[in-house]
Amino acid sequence: MDIKQLERQVKEITELQDSIKQTSNYCSTFPEHSGMVAFIIENEFISARKERKKLYLFLIHQIILDEKNAKRMDYPYVKCFGQKLKKLILDYAYQVDDIADLEKAYAVIRRWEKDLIYHPIFLDKLRGILQPKYDELKYQQMIVNQIHQNELASNKILVQNLQIIQQFDSTYKLYLHLKSLRDIDDKCLDFNTNFDKYMMKCELEKIEDYEMIDDLLEQGEASKNYLSENICQTQIHYLDLARLGEQLIKEDYEKKDNKIEYYKSKRPIQ
Repeated sequence: MDIKQLERQVKEITELQDSIKQTSNYCSTFPEHSGMVAFIIENEFISARKERKKLYLFLIHQIILDEKNAKRMDYPYVKCFGQKLKKLILDYAYQVDDIADLEKAYAVIRRWEKDLIYHPIFLDKLRGILQPKYDELKYQQMIVNQIHQNELASNKILVQNLQIIQQFDSTYKLYLHLKSLRDIDDKCLDFNTNFDKYMMKCELEKIEDYEMIDDLLEQGEASKNYLSENICQTQIHYLDLARLGEQLIKEDYEKKDNKIEYYKSKRPIQ
């Protein structure tokens, strides 16, 4: 057995099944060196980052399965790793902080139990080592989920309140536009009244008042421009309202990481 090659393979192992299988096959070729193999994997297991520890647990599991399938009578790898599993599982439970990684360790232990690799009492002890950390992470997960649900409920109320505020704001702006339309109507009425006065003056006095004509033309031009401007503003206002409605429906409280900040960034239509 090439110890340097084994150390390199163990250190460079990845989550790919082929990587684990290749390293396991190499180890299975040298059952007479099971003690050295277990020692090398143990050292790498202990020194590995917490997110990589599961890879070495999978490697140990694969080596044990390969040995079982090889039907060796003395099971050297089962014995060598069995002497180290308590220490390794203690390290695993202490270092790992992802509940999914703990569940993977439970799955490996269940497989060993199913295949009668180790005695049930020994496997129960391994579960007992994992259980406190599992309960702790499960409780933390429950608290986080509860906080998240509370935030969602608060965000929903915030969204509803903001929608109400925007509706009031839109209603007020609609009132301003209607008031502008009334002002336009008043200006048109004033223009018509002045025009009628001018026509009566022309008919009765046979006098052409050019200053009044100029004034009427200015009033007419101003009314036309004012009317065009407010019609455009009214159209823009209703388009903005339509876009706001479509956006609120489309979003439907989309999965935002921080909905409170997201809706704070919204501004009422100007």
